[in-house]
Amino acid sequence: MEFIKRKSAYFWAIAIFALASISSYPLKKIALKNENTISSQSIEVAMNKGFLFGMLGGYRSLISDFVWLKAHLDWEKQNLAGCLSAMELATSIDPYMTTFWTQGASIIAYDTPHWMLAKLPKKARSEKLLNAFKRKQAKLAIEFLDKALAMFPTNSELILQKGQIAVANDDFKLAETCYEKLSNEPNPTVFARRVYAGILTQNGKFQKAIDVLQSILNETPNDSPLRPILTKQISQTKKLLEKI
Repeated sequence: MEFIKRKSAYFWAIAIFALASISSYPLKKIALKNENTISSQSIEVAMNKGFLFGMLGGYRSLISDFVWLKAHLDWEKQNLAGCLSAMELATSIDPYMTTFWTQGASIIAYDTPHWMLAKLPKKARSEKLLNAFKRKQAKLAIEFLDKALAMFPTNSELILQKGQIAVANDDFKLAETCYEKLSNEPNPTVFARRVYAGILTQNGKFQKAIDVLQSILNETPNDSPLRPILTKQISQTKKLLEKI
């Protein structure tokens, strides 16, 4: 009986793996037309998910790993449409795998802009165009993460990744929202609180930044090498506050 179950799992693994390739075809046409577009519609139609996912049962995690392998192979080839469609499929099969969401968002935000630029003629490439691709892909990466956050709104890894992408693209308003959530957790990390203070300073909220830094300082041991760094940050932020 167990052999039959395993054989069935391997069958579905192969079927899903093939589907990850097939489902990239409509996405490939989309990507050729507009390379900063992600769409799962073609995947959902091709899969008839209600039926197929019911057949997967307890093997969803195993199958999603196969699909993620397909995404990784396409990543190595810088295959934009194939990689994006496989990531969409993997997260649809097993949305509980946080790594799929965070790594997928990272690929979209940081890797795909360079792939898009590399496909253009050398004469058409420029730093300005790369930055434009980065902004567009960052928006898509955040939309990708928002799908996960709609299901897991308190997941720290998802919120952190969203905040990091926002910072990397100078969206400090969004970054503040993300790091505020991280800083208000029951046991927030010093890293998240320090970044939050830096973002508050960037956004001109100097007194609030001072309060955050002071709260970290109050919890920092006297012999910690972090104390003089925090003291200096507080002093510098107070000077900025005085200039208002």
